[in-house]
Amino acid sequence: MSGSHYFHHQHLCLDGIELGFAAIWHDDQLLATSLSPDEDRARQQCQLQAGSPPLKRAPFPQPLEQDIRAAMAGQPVVWHYQASPRIGTPFQRQVWQQMERIVVGSTLEYGQLASRIQRPGAARAVGSACGKNPLPLRVPCHRVVQAGGHLGGFTGDLRVKALLLERESAPSECDRKT
Repeated sequence: MSGSHYFHHQHLCLDGIELGFAAIWHDDQLLATSLSPDEDRARQQCQLQAGSPPLKRAPFPQPLEQDIRAAMAGQPVVWHYQASPRIGTPFQRQVWQQMERIVVGSTLEYGQLASRIQRPGAARAVGSACGKNPLPLRVPCHRVVQAGGHLGGFTGDLRVKALLLERESAPSECDRKT
């Protein structure tokens, strides 16, 4: 598979919530993902995030498929595919790198994440960077929440954020205000 960029979209249903998982990958690098249930929209989102490379359709490689299933189940994952975003400002990339350090079963508030990157007071900018995350699920933006226990935003359906947190045993929408 070396040298080419591949795309696949898979329809999923988690606890009655329709979503999808789409990805563009190249070698062992994950360039973009989408949680859109609509394949055309997911492909467009991924291509915008990955710089619109020519794509070949292929099923997910087995290691990536296993990683996706484990992450959707709320299990800790040591991803086989590196997060390799092709977009983002230096600030956004710093936020995304820090998000990868948030362990399964825990959350950080936007302000806490801002402090971790030595930018106290930049909670809103962190929230904006989370919303522009080109690799949802792989870079766990769902683990970043608003101050005061609010879920905040999410690049996909907010119910998916709550469900992922619940499956990871972090406080879910039952414990948070939306």
